[in-house]
Amino acid sequence: MTGVNSDTSSSRPGSRQEQAEATRALLLRTAERLYAERGLAQVSNRQIVEAAGQANNSALTYHFGTRADVIRAIALAHAEPIGRRLRRRVEATRGSADPREHIACLVLPHTEHLAELGVPSWYARFAAQVATDPALDSGVRADPLLVPYVEESLAAVWALAPDLSPAEVALRTQAARLAIIHTCAQQERVAAGTGVPADWAFVGEALTDAVTGLLLAPRLR
Repeated sequence: MTGVNSDTSSSRPGSRQEQAEATRALLLRTAERLYAERGLAQVSNRQIVEAAGQANNSALTYHFGTRADVIRAIALAHAEPIGRRLRRRVEATRGSADPREHIACLVLPHTEHLAELGVPSWYARFAAQVATDPALDSGVRADPLLVPYVEESLAAVWALAPDLSPAEVALRTQAARLAIIHTCAQQERVAAGTGVPADWAFVGEALTDAVTGLLLAPRLR
């Protein structure tokens, strides 16, 4: 009996840890879905907890902390795999004289990640909500895992681009960012509504072409 009790007791911490991790993952997926479908400001912690089937109303605060911490945790869960793809592409294209190759670094890591998520997914729509929420701190939007590689790719693009003023560079960069975010969100939205997966390989290449045109279009005057 002593041996049985000892084994049971020793397994409990692991079981509790596994249960806590499962609850955390469930809360994170539920929060991502609700934020994507309804918007950040329209979703309360209580709604997330209830939708996840948790009896403890403070479960979200216990596992993550503040609302901003929840949003940051969702973003980080996706930033890690996107960042790995981004790093590999940036390293492979260093020194290239083709600006499209550098622009592909800004687009394809995202579309490839979305393809891997399958249907349904909510990340693209979640990212669009984060990008446009005026109340959200900018530090939540700019993921430190991605920023250095994004900046390197953009620097390579602008080194090969027409002679543009800093204001024009900033405007085109902002437009490209929004084009990538919202095009992916719309494709994901359609896929969720129809149940038919988006052709992310096609979306990635077409979006890369479009962003290349946006960033490198000649000045009219």
